[in-house]
Amino acid sequence: MNLGSLLDFMGTLLDYDPSNSTYRAQVVTLLNDAQVRCLTDRHWSFATRDRTVQVWTDTTLTLTVTNGSATATGTGFPVSSDLVKPGSELARAVVTFSDSAGNAHTHRVAWVENATTLYLDRLYTGASGAVSALVKRRDVALPSDAMNVLNVSDPSVGIPAKALMLSKWEREDANLDADLLGTIEAYLPSEGLMVRAPQTVRGVTVQSASAGQGLRNVDVYMVNVKAPAGQNYPAYRSDVSSGFESAFSKVSSFSLSDTQTLHFTPETIPNFTGLYRRYYFTCAEAGIIAPVRVRNADAEGGAVVDRDTINPKGGITLKPDLALGTLQGQAFNSISIRYRFNQSSAYRSIQLYPHPAENQKIDVRTAINPQRMQEDQDATLIPASYSKMLAYSALEKLALKVDGASALAVAYARERDVMYRGMEARFLAQVPRRIIKGNPTAGYRFVRNPFGKLTFS
Repeated sequence: MNLGSLLDFMGTLLDYDPSNSTYRAQVVTLLNDAQVRCLTDRHWSFATRDRTVQVWTDTTLTLTVTNGSATATGTGFPVSSDLVKPGSELARAVVTFSDSAGNAHTHRVAWVENATTLYLDRLYTGASGAVSALVKRRDVALPSDAMNVLNVSDPSVGIPAKALMLSKWEREDANLDADLLGTIEAYLPSEGLMVRAPQTVRGVTVQSASAGQGLRNVDVYMVNVKAPAGQNYPAYRSDVSSGFESAFSKVSSFSLSDTQTLHFTPETIPNFTGLYRRYYFTCAEAGIIAPVRVRNADAEGGAVVDRDTINPKGGITLKPDLALGTLQGQAFNSISIRYRFNQSSAYRSIQLYPHPAENQKIDVRTAINPQRMQEDQDATLIPASYSKMLAYSALEKLALKVDGASALAVAYARERDVMYRGMEARFLAQVPRRIIKGNPTAGYRFVRNPFGKLTFS
């Protein structure tokens, strides 16, 4: 069932279905909360994903740094020349070096402007000069919808080899070298990443346009983005810019006449922030309830069509086509980029032991958080035969909101529990149980079981 069907089903049971956007938003929130609770309690087979994730090995760079500046120069920095998909794989990498006075320094790469210029995450305080820097990208950031890691395997060794799960405490207890490079034997949960959101929408102006734009109300949101080309696994499709996005800023609403449109010009911010900027919008008159990305549609003045991600230097104006006729067309709806609402700007990550000795890809299976349903055509991640369980869960909350001791709430809860148990019986496979003797770190080495799983008969 899709969101529209669930809303209709709830309206039928309640005999209450007002055409009220505030009420609809509250009910949609209850349905999404019910889906998240259901799918995060168990490792459902239909809520797991296998992804191929990029991993970069350690490398060295020769940087010329200046005291009191965040700018570092050199040669051969990997950077995209595509303005639609800007960025560098070096962004957010940890660089460690000693200056000419022998003082150690550790920075992160904020962003890379071109093949000879990059910016550190704060002003450099050491002695000026050329240094040899060790570059590490040890944290492997998981896809934005990743909840729990179920498996990590290394396909570079022929038949993909399963990696053991190792805690950082076990690594330390076994006196393992965290800087070791080699063939992957284990993975370790790490601290992850969160990108801070902008406070308000900035740089949006109302502009005159040719007649025929249509009367419409446009709600605009702004996000910060780090490392648009530095993700281990992209959050968006391959022909658009990705990166680590923040949550939304506060909304700014614009009522536009038939001869008005919006232009977007992000301001200039310090280079050491490393923050790119993007905009998203909704338009109720065009049926756009889920925020979609603002993309440039004007090729005049050297601008690039479809550009949507602006680096910290700013100075670029995005001029999208926000005519009501365009926004209502199937052509726009089929290629528009929806914000990934299944994440809250927090990205989980893992580390590998040993870290790979060369750039490679690994296979990762995760349990996922469901994509947030917002528009009527959005379908649940739960199989259709059990999706009414979400409606019963939301109805229980609505009944409790009216009467905390409602017998109707108890009835809805009973219906939900019956369907949940049925889904458990249908989709939860038996968890394999292996007999393990001793500690996996015993002997300070990891040995895979060549005979497969041992189970009780």
